[in-house]
Amino acid sequence: MLTRHLRLALCSPLPLFTTGLRHWWHGGARIRRARMLCACADEIRMHRVHGWQERSSRLYHRSLKTLGELAEPQVEAAQDAGLAAHRGIHWATRPYRACWLALLGYACLLAVVSSLGVATAALVSPTFRARLFPPDLAAGRPWVASNGDLGLPPTGVGPSSVGSVFFHTSVMRDPSVEIDLGAEHVIRSVRVDNRTDCCQERALPLNFEIFDGKGWRLVAQRRAAFSVWKVDVAPVRARRVRLRRPGTGYFHLKRVSVYGQ
Repeated sequence: MLTRHLRLALCSPLPLFTTGLRHWWHGGARIRRARMLCACADEIRMHRVHGWQERSSRLYHRSLKTLGELAEPQVEAAQDAGLAAHRGIHWATRPYRACWLALLGYACLLAVVSSLGVATAALVSPTFRARLFPPDLAAGRPWVASNGDLGLPPTGVGPSSVGSVFFHTSVMRDPSVEIDLGAEHVIRSVRVDNRTDCCQERALPLNFEIFDGKGWRLVAQRRAAFSVWKVDVAPVRARRVRLRRPGTGYFHLKRVSVYGQ
């Protein structure tokens, strides 16, 4: 039945919408009242209060009577009254289910069409693709830290590590790590992964800065503790970027990613 309703929804949704709305307008109150009576009868039957059989049966019959012609024509009140009432409510709410299936079907269809449109636009337009899926401009680019400590080098390629950190400075004033993006790019966001094994507070406060040709300019700052810091920035053009920790102390990070085009 679900497959049949879904097929009907995709082929001809408007009749299902109008039928569902008309059914709600003319019979919604009756269905809600029938549900309430049926729920009360179920409660009486479950707790087996005094005279529960007669009282629950009377409520089930009232539920069917309230539904009237909305109930399934084949339902006979002479059979188990509870089963008859539940079957009647299930039958009466068919137009609602068909209407919701129509909405679900067209929402899925709209999502598929939208996804295909976005995928086509990304395939045809490199600019749109770069805006939608910005590349990591720092991946594979050279970096230089203020110094190296604990056997880690002060320079390297690709600001990331499978270990806890990709650089580690000694205790010093205003330690930093600078990344050369290779060419001037429009920077739109930054992601910084802090080390996860310990000492995350050493990266605070943390400045993200760019070199604008005259000097280093602050673009974003983080003061609260973090494991991963993601920040969108106003589009800015730069080739050289750096993460700097103002003050005196150690400085180390696990990964730095710079996104833009």
